[in-house]
Amino acid sequence: MIDNGLTILLLFGLAWFWWDSRGAAEAAIQAAKNSCNRAEVSFLNDTVGWKSLRLKRNSRGRIQFQRTYFFEFASDMQQRYQGEVIMLGQYVTKVNLDAYRVW
Repeated sequence: MIDNGLTILLLFGLAWFWWDSRGAAEAAIQAAKNSCNRAEVSFLNDTVGWKSLRLKRNSRGRIQFQRTYFFEFASDMQQRYQGEVIMLGQYVTKVNLDAYRVW
């Protein structure tokens, strides 16, 4: 009985983590698109890739997942550059773009 309960709890935990991660990834994609639009560069592949995951305290002192995603963009359509979106929970904390060539 206990084994079944632990298995179900573990499965629910994994499902919640997957669902939460998908929401964070969608917010990271939107942040990357907005950042590329402001910089007048092309957001490539319309997706972000997972780079790192760690636990960090938010401004209220609660522990949340800090997820870092990378994405690619181009300014001249000849060279690819990388950007990075840092999320704390479901909120974007920072977007970085590598130095790129401006035409």
